[in-house]
Amino acid sequence: MTAYITYFRKSFKKNSAYRTTVWLQIVASLIQVGIQVAVWTALIGIGSVDGIDLDQMITYVILNAAMYAFILTSLYKDVDERLRSGDIAIDILRPARYPLLIMADSLGRAAYRMLFMVVPIVTVSSFLFGFSVPASFSAGTGFVIAIVLSILISYSIGYLIALLSFWFLTTFHFSWAIGALTTLFSGSFLPLWFFPEPWATVAKMLPFQFLGFVPAAAWMGQLTGSELAMTFVVGVLWSAVLLMSTQVLWNRATRQLVVQGG
Repeated sequence: MTAYITYFRKSFKKNSAYRTTVWLQIVASLIQVGIQVAVWTALIGIGSVDGIDLDQMITYVILNAAMYAFILTSLYKDVDERLRSGDIAIDILRPARYPLLIMADSLGRAAYRMLFMVVPIVTVSSFLFGFSVPASFSAGTGFVIAIVLSILISYSIGYLIALLSFWFLTTFHFSWAIGALTTLFSGSFLPLWFFPEPWATVAKMLPFQFLGFVPAAAWMGQLTGSELAMTFVVGVLWSAVLLMSTQVLWNRATRQLVVQGG
């Protein structure tokens, strides 16, 4: 446990060294929020679309901008770098489990982004455009559960991409494809309740909805009761499948590394 806490702390401190990058990302996120708010203002105005009014859409947009901190799919970049440098061999020999070390490192990065990116983004956006608190206590609870599932799913997806590095020279094509699917089916730009059938049904069967739509919809009280419960069941099943897949692929990857290393 000490090793994982150490990795978490080191990751947090390492990210604090890139303050200029953080400020640029904050500015970029605020610009993105501003553009989306302008678009939805033009589309919705003082009315509503499918029962969603402008204030709700603004909250949805801000929440999805903040969700960036919890998305761990980019962790594949760290594994790629360590594989190219050969440091991955040292990591495997450590007594601590490497997949959990990667998780601790990613959570350290997410914690730093939470404090120094999410808080400023939500604060400034709320001041400029307004922001709604959770619709109810149960909505807030649902949001927290959705965030946990989001972390597990995004970690698993990012780690699966990373493990492909053991067989392929580059994971660019895989990461690009996953990025495109995430942008489309996470609902980060177009909420799933605006999707036409059968695409809405397809999107609600995929794990990407937990990387944007589900946490925001739970916060807003748009997912409640049995619908929210079934959504969480889908999330738990995807988390289990993806985590087991990472374990299987990791075992094969380590054997691949041993064979290549002689």
